[in-house]
Amino acid sequence: MSNSSPSSQPSIAYAKTNRERIKSSISDAVAGASAGALSKTAVAPIERVKLLMQLQKSITTSGNNKPKYSSAWNVAQTVYIEEGLLAFWRGNTPNVLRQAGAAALNFMLMDWYKSAMRPILQATLALPSKRAHEDRQKRRRIISSFLSGGLAGGTTTTVLYPIEFMRTRLALDVGSENRKYPKGMRDVFLNIWKADGIRGMYQGYGIALGGVCLYRALHLGGYDACKTELLHRRSKSSAYKGYSDQTLSMGERFAVAQTVSIVAGTICYPIDSVRRRLMMQAGLKSEERLYKNSIHAFQRIFQEEGLRGFYLGIGPNLMRSFGGALLLVCYDVFKGMVRL
Repeated sequence: MSNSSPSSQPSIAYAKTNRERIKSSISDAVAGASAGALSKTAVAPIERVKLLMQLQKSITTSGNNKPKYSSAWNVAQTVYIEEGLLAFWRGNTPNVLRQAGAAALNFMLMDWYKSAMRPILQATLALPSKRAHEDRQKRRRIISSFLSGGLAGGTTTTVLYPIEFMRTRLALDVGSENRKYPKGMRDVFLNIWKADGIRGMYQGYGIALGGVCLYRALHLGGYDACKTELLHRRSKSSAYKGYSDQTLSMGERFAVAQTVSIVAGTICYPIDSVRRRLMMQAGLKSEERLYKNSIHAFQRIFQEEGLRGFYLGIGPNLMRSFGGALLLVCYDVFKGMVRL
């Protein structure tokens, strides 16, 4: 005779469901962190060249508006000659920490937000009964992909913004002598803390939050939505059935990931440029700052530099999109390997 009463069955089932959710969240976090660390380390040299191109106006001497670097190749040559090969990975430690943490949180939160909004979408996106069930399911999945990607990105940025801030300052600490932050992250933190307190670590946060929500919606959500659409069309026109990622080859996944990475990066690049310029003002006196806020930064950059000013360093950034594609594909691979 069983010791468990009928009333205890729901609680047992609920406990099992909770354990499964926790295991799934941990798997998502481990896979995301591994993919993030690998992808960021691989493209760290491109990232530093991009940052130096993008923010060269912020590191030129006062009153000198002449660009410091003429091209991405010129940046790479200068860094190599003046600082050596390892300098391309300067600031990579906080970057790897940030990216590993960001990827872990992004993928874990994205699945969490999907689960949370599923009942809401089922209630608000009910289509006429004449529509096929799979069409309703596809639409809900696509909308939830974009929404959960944006929400996950916004949450992650709020938590990890100080680390991204320190990574940017370290990447722009150029030269082999008379560096402003010779001891790395510790010097950045103490310098900004003394000047501006905790607010200094969140310079540019407002524009960053809007930008990252848009970027992650397009990047994470776009990748998930494109896979859903591709698999949906394939299931209707061929022998493929269901929505399993296993029906997509590695080449197909990478092609989709590379496309969404380039599109998302290009659309959001002006926001990223303004955000990083605002970051570079932390620790300066108010009269020394070029921009009062993000709106003033947009206006001044456009007036003084034109549209081109928003896209300084876009070439290396497009090359860096390989890292964004690598992140998405590696996550798929690592998630299949990490089974708790």
